[in-house]
Amino acid sequence: MNECCAASNCDYQQRESGKDSQLFSFPLDPERCKQWTNNCQRTDLASQPPETLHKLYRLCSKHFESSMISQQDASTFVLKEDAVPTIFDFTVNNQSENSRKRAQEPVRNSASEVAEETIEVSGENRAPLASEVDPQSHGIGTTSKAEDVLKVFFKEILAMTGFSISGAKTDEPIGGARGHQVQNHVCLEKIDKKEILQFSEDLMREEIQTSLRLARFFSILLQDATNIEGKEQIPVFIRSVTVTGFPQKHLIGFLPCDLDAESLFYMLISELRNKWGLRMEHCRGLTYVVTGSMCQKMRDLTCKILQEHPQVVLSPSDPYAFNIWIIRCMPVPAIQKVADSVEEVASLLRRTPELSKRLEGKIQVTYGHIKGEVERIKASLAGNWEYSTDAFQTMLEILEPILNCINEVISKVDEDTAERMAKLKPILKNFNFIITLVVLKNTLCCVSILNSSLRGIISISSTLQYTISNALKLVNKYLQDLAILNRKWFSDAMSRAKKLAVEITKPEMGQGEAAEMPLEDFYRETLSRPILQYLIAEVNRVFSIEMVRILRWLSLVPSYMADHNFSIRRDKVADANLNNLARPDTFYEELGCWEVKWRHASKRRILPTTVFATLKIPDIGFYPNVQSLLKVLGTVPCVNAEADVYGQYHMVLERCHVFLKATPVDQRLCSKAFVYVNQDVHFNVEKMVETFVQKHPEILQLLQVVSRH
Repeated sequence: MNECCAASNCDYQQRESGKDSQLFSFPLDPERCKQWTNNCQRTDLASQPPETLHKLYRLCSKHFESSMISQQDASTFVLKEDAVPTIFDFTVNNQSENSRKRAQEPVRNSASEVAEETIEVSGENRAPLASEVDPQSHGIGTTSKAEDVLKVFFKEILAMTGFSISGAKTDEPIGGARGHQVQNHVCLEKIDKKEILQFSEDLMREEIQTSLRLARFFSILLQDATNIEGKEQIPVFIRSVTVTGFPQKHLIGFLPCDLDAESLFYMLISELRNKWGLRMEHCRGLTYVVTGSMCQKMRDLTCKILQEHPQVVLSPSDPYAFNIWIIRCMPVPAIQKVADSVEEVASLLRRTPELSKRLEGKIQVTYGHIKGEVERIKASLAGNWEYSTDAFQTMLEILEPILNCINEVISKVDEDTAERMAKLKPILKNFNFIITLVVLKNTLCCVSILNSSLRGIISISSTLQYTISNALKLVNKYLQDLAILNRKWFSDAMSRAKKLAVEITKPEMGQGEAAEMPLEDFYRETLSRPILQYLIAEVNRVFSIEMVRILRWLSLVPSYMADHNFSIRRDKVADANLNNLARPDTFYEELGCWEVKWRHASKRRILPTTVFATLKIPDIGFYPNVQSLLKVLGTVPCVNAEADVYGQYHMVLERCHVFLKATPVDQRLCSKAFVYVNQDVHFNVEKMVETFVQKHPEILQLLQVVSRH
């Protein structure tokens, strides 16, 4: 029970003894209890049952006529059975006795009617009220108090709807302080929560726009489609590098999936230009990760962007390795299903400790006779192995152990996990799944050597062109010898299937030439050959002239220069597009100064080893062209992003996944997702209140009136 008076604006103080120190509980009788709540103007308590009010709330003795109170002994006073509080002072700073008025009518539920009646209780005429109230309370003080109420209300709404996605109860009363309950009631009735989210989004957008304007260069990241606001949409992120050298990522909106590729292109360009003030001339990178039917549409969209804006480079998406990203975006449903299943296995292992523990034991039993093999497989399962270069090889190695584990633990896990295992088991124990894994393992190894180049590994900068050439030669060699290689891959898949007692059958096909082929030839023409041809096309598409040019700028990183005697090969940076330079007229002179700087600094300091470490050196501003080239390199989505001390860069995508996982589909809003995902953006609540008050001055006036009483 609260040791305070429940009446609005009551200044009750606990005294040692006497009638004035008494607090009386609300009555259990429903009619009398209703009279008490009405007379003390606590409309927020009207919905509470008498039992709750009797237990939690009390009124002090000064609100009752003396005749309603009787004394039992020297220190105990009780109310008469029909006692009703009638004395309340609803005016501010008015100490005269005639300001006490007996409440004659119950207060209605509408917040606007509450305000009207509180004005009228001080007299028949409203005009005297203004003259009697202290100017400090009526003017600046009241306005400030009303704005504070709005500020607290906005923060609490954002905390419940934008930042605390799981477990939030948005319908419960906001604000626990007795002095603010009426004001909060006004806020709850008069302010739309969706409008608060919209105000938050607008203010965040201004901050992000300022940051992107200072960064200048940016890249576009398109994530897999998700259901939001009742339709399938593609989340769009922007990556850039801050003026202090940190990578930053922001969610900027969603693209509808029901449009064709050309319409998506024009919508994306329009959003970037009109809503965000970004120019495609400053865009340097593009990446996407999609699954299912959207693969081909995203491929067409990216082709359109690269055709219209040649300075944009196509890049793998973090966290996928280059070879896994390529196959993840291949517009073939059967291959996408296999990739989905591999990711589902990885998810189950992380989610189910019992399954993971049993798998380790099964790996020991299966591979214990091979020296070092158990440790190697366990090491390959560490971290996000489904995104690494050897993901499909790892899946093949654990296929037999994982199937045995599922059989053993499926009856010992929770219902949801058991259902996922039951759906996964027939997919894994299928010949088409096994041979697809075998083919992917053997074909993707041809281009896995390119992953280091795209991740910005310094040591390979000088051999980049040679590495690309070797990868393409190897894929073409596989294509020439496909008949021999495919026979070997098919034989491997057959032996694995027989070991697992998997029936060897051809996938259901319609009438045609493929349906009549022998099984080995069928998989050669429908699986192995298309994959190799796709790899050749994608390597040429990703490693364009512009991408090779950008990756060569790794030679500007001081640790690379140290390995080459602090000499910058001019042919590696001389082809830098003038649009990437801050001071083109001084470019070569600046390169000479950059060489001298690190040649003399090498003996007395540890040299920066990455793009972002180089961008953080204190005097980088004296080398504007080098800074610009490294910023362009830093915006490319595949280059390893060193997050700041708070890890905000990597948290952005994680928050997006958390939001989608924790929020029911029917409650997902674009503005809600925007506010939640971008919550590390500097947020000025005072500015939000100021903007809201300009649009809704009547809310502030209403809160001012209520705060006076």
